Amino acid sequence: MTEAGSNSPYNVEYEDETLFIDSSDWRSSRLLKGQISCSFFLFTLFGLAEQTVGAIIPKLQEQYHVNDIYISLIYFSGTLGYFTMALCNGYLHKNFGIRGVTALGLCCMTISYFIISTVPPFAIFVFCYFFSGLGFGAMDAGLNTWMGNLVDSNPLMGILHGCYGLGSMILPSLITHLLERKMNPWQWYDYYVALMALSGLCLTAALMLFRYETPKKYKYMVITKSKLDDNDIAMDTAKDDDVTIVTDLTSNTAELDVDDSREVSIAQVLAKPMVWIFATVLAMYVGGEVAFGQWLLTYLMRIKQTPYKKCSHIVTSFWSGLTVGRVVLGWVTGHYFTTELVANMVYITCSFGGYILIWWILFATDYINILFPLVFITGVVVGPIFPTTVMTAIRLVPKREEVASIGFITAAGGSGAAMFCSLIGAVAETSSISLFPLIIMVIFGVITVAWFFIYEKYKSVFGKTRL
Repeated sequence: MTEAGSNSPYNVEYEDETLFIDSSDWRSSRLLKGQISCSFFLFTLFGLAEQTVGAIIPKLQEQYHVNDIYISLIYFSGTLGYFTMALCNGYLHKNFGIRGVTALGLCCMTISYFIISTVPPFAIFVFCYFFSGLGFGAMDAGLNTWMGNLVDSNPLMGILHGCYGLGSMILPSLITHLLERKMNPWQWYDYYVALMALSGLCLTAALMLFRYETPKKYKYMVITKSKLDDNDIAMDTAKDDDVTIVTDLTSNTAELDVDDSREVSIAQVLAKPMVWIFATVLAMYVGGEVAFGQWLLTYLMRIKQTPYKKCSHIVTSFWSGLTVGRVVLGWVTGHYFTTELVANMVYITCSFGGYILIWWILFATDYINILFPLVFITGVVVGPIFPTTVMTAIRLVPKREEVASIGFITAAGGSGAAMFCSLIGAVAETSSISLFPLIIMVIFGVITVAWFFIYEKYKSVFGKTRL
């Protein structure tokens, strides 16, 4: 018997195409190891690219003579692209497969960074970030859903998002060094040439390593896993959420074709309250996390009169903690917590406490040096919230709705980044950026309350057959 989703690779004929179905266990597949490594590198590029604007705000304002509100338009444009991709993700995956969607996203990023490197007018700069956002959205939804169904998904997802944190961690100090070094200093636009080259390399690697991830394979896997759900095959086996019990679904492809009519549209997904609940939480979380990382440097320079280089190192400390948290606590989540619901409650509560302390230090004292360990520790507990929230959603949504649901939920995170980064930019321009730490603290206070209600709502069904 050939088993879909088993740990032994096999071929299957489906709609006149021979599909290669690989193992879901990275230990037994060299190709899967390559795909996972490629995904890690893509998310490192994600971090290197997304945090660029925050690190070069002073340079952009000097180049284009724009205020904070105009800078916030860059965040808005990127999020609009991200959100647009989320609405199209289900359709694009069905027609292009994981390989095609990933390639499309990387093409958008490569082209946008090439145009920005030529120092176009500011309006074109902002518009390029729409295409960059398309690329981020393509990678985020597709790779999160794909990796969330592998063996050891919690630690793998932790490392995946830790790689985003790694890119974000490297970026502030790297740009500061390149722009301010004494010998042959870079201009801010030179960095976009490097991003363009990295995006091109990632595109080549993704086309090679995901060559079997075709549209028909995507369709086959969605329908197969949907049928497993409908047959009430347990997903919570022997306390190991990552092991999926499977059955023989390859012998009758005609039966699979009938199931294809049950594919859901984005409108059907958006009609479900659960999707909106997780989308709202992730929007606030990503908004708070990204806004903190993006505006902290500017806040410290303006309010605390801290030197540029020291500010960049403090920001790096936060992203370093976030990287460590996602890698280490992703493993802790899978081995020491009963469910992702419980783990996230701990992480969110600790994050709220960390931001309270940061607000108090910034508001009541001038002890800037204490921020180095404090923002690092806060970053550690903030880090795993995103992958743990995504894994919680993956555990709850039906298989055939995964890509559309997770795409929208992660896109909501991007919209939160734009909303809160823009909000802080508007407050900074019209009032004072001194309110920045208080805004971040309030955001995480609301998230703490929201997750408590999520825990109470879903704890009785979590880990059982999908709803």
